[in-house]
Amino acid sequence: MTDLHWALLAIAGVLLLAIWIYSRWQERRALARLDAALRRGVGDPLAELKPATAARPVARRIEPRLGTALGAPDASASGEPDVLPAESAGESAPAGTPDAESSGERAEPSAYALPDGWSEDPLLDFVVELRCTHAVDGVTALDARSQLDRLQLPLPAHLAVWDAKSQQWTAPDRFGFYSELLVAVQMAHRNGVLGEIDAARFIAATQQIALAVDADFDAPDVPRLVTQAAELDRLCARFDVQITLTVEASEAPWSADAVQSAATALGFMPAGTGRWELREATGDLQLVLSAPSLPTPRLAVSIDVPLARPGSSPLTVQFQVAEQLAARLGGRVVDDNGRQVQRDGHFAVAAQLATLYEQMQAEGIAAGSERARRLYAA
Repeated sequence: MTDLHWALLAIAGVLLLAIWIYSRWQERRALARLDAALRRGVGDPLAELKPATAARPVARRIEPRLGTALGAPDASASGEPDVLPAESAGESAPAGTPDAESSGERAEPSAYALPDGWSEDPLLDFVVELRCTHAVDGVTALDARSQLDRLQLPLPAHLAVWDAKSQQWTAPDRFGFYSELLVAVQMAHRNGVLGEIDAARFIAATQQIALAVDADFDAPDVPRLVTQAAELDRLCARFDVQITLTVEASEAPWSADAVQSAATALGFMPAGTGRWELREATGDLQLVLSAPSLPTPRLAVSIDVPLARPGSSPLTVQFQVAEQLAARLGGRVVDDNGRQVQRDGHFAVAAQLATLYEQMQAEGIAAGSERARRLYAA
């Protein structure tokens, strides 16, 4: 072999050694960053969870009754709540939520939306931003999305990537390259709240994703996430209100065919066994018609207050529909005490409902809004 051959071999050996040393340095650097994140954050999230000394009180979902509002003489003795569940009962606003004077500072949902319709909402979502030290390809980002999906959390979780070309957050694409990722989980909705174990699983998965994409991030801790989730759950429970009128049969119970025919004639669409929904032309929910079983002597006509837009006059429509159902089926509209409701009865609760809508607006949860749908249509 000539001197040139030996020189080339030496150069190749030096390059291989340099690559090996650099890869080892990168590995040690990533492990050190993960160890620091774990020390700042949750450590071993599942191992360090302490058993609760007392169960967290569950926020009570309230279905107001019309007895008090319609002036029934024994309504106070019935123990049924009024239309305004929070302030009229002497409850204070949940910790960590602003009062009406500061409600203008409520952060609004982001303008962008992923293909699945999600956009970051600072009131509903706990978001962790991952700042990648180098561009991440789309396949790796999709793998991170799959890792998040495999958690099967009880509340929606999302992953978004920053698209430098369009200058917005979007869903990862197999052929893209990205410098930042957002990992988010909704903290609560009507049917559940993120607890300690699931919060720990989410944060641990986020740390694993950060390691996989070689990203820096500010490691959150489980207590902070659980506290925020509990505050949102209390706020959600405060406005989880339904107003119900009952249509009662005058004689024999109504058959399934009779109820279906009357519901269809009034514009209701089937939404499950014993449930029909009346929606506006925009698709927004207006009323719910329900029966515990069929045949049935009683039908409930309900306003799901957080999902019904105030501008659609849901209370007026509710009374009109209840009267029309009673006329079609041969029944009468009654309150919870079995007393017949007068035609102008909705005026008695209209002012209280308007106040409730104002309180929701003040807390940043306008009835019928996208934020309200994410909280209550889950």
